[in-house]
Amino acid sequence: MGDGLQAGGVALPPDAEAHVELGFGPEHRRAAAELYWDAFGVKLEHILAPRARGINIIERTLAPDRALVALQGDELVGLAGFSLDGRALVEITVRDIIREYGLLSSPRRLAWATLLDRNPRPHELLMDGIVVRADRRGHGIGSQLLDRVFELADEHGKRVVRLDVVDTNPAARRLYERMGFVEMKTEQVPFLRKAMGFAAATSMERTVP
Repeated sequence: MGDGLQAGGVALPPDAEAHVELGFGPEHRRAAAELYWDAFGVKLEHILAPRARGINIIERTLAPDRALVALQGDELVGLAGFSLDGRALVEITVRDIIREYGLLSSPRRLAWATLLDRNPRPHELLMDGIVVRADRRGHGIGSQLLDRVFELADEHGKRVVRLDVVDTNPAARRLYERMGFVEMKTEQVPFLRKAMGFAAATSMERTVP
């Protein structure tokens, strides 16, 4: 594959233009699940590990219409999930956990899951993860995704876009600040450093013009 992506047999250079669209088809379902895990696997490990099973359950429970995706050629290179009308990009239920992992380990996994629960307020669009594939970062794809998120929020009459960023991801925070997000509150969770890889989570918001 060299330095470019392959799209229909044509090598795409690293700076090939990406386009953003709402939702994705079955051909991108696995790639979306893998991208989601690669971005958030450290936080999800205690709930969904091992990796292969975690990706499988994410793939089964993805809601394609709750994602904006960035495509270069026919490859999915970025993803922005969101929660809207009571549905999020990844909707894993208690039944899903028990079916995948059995009764013995499910209570422990579900207890960890409660630590990541977030509920959107009526006036806001709540982000459910934004990620760009590692080899495509630095080409403005994250900004493209967020611009479309703001448009989507406006289309649905939302006044605010909200997201969380952890203390171990300063690059993401810098992007969010450049895109107009401001810090609302920071929650210190030092007991999660060893288990989930972060010790603080900051809630950030941007008003929809």
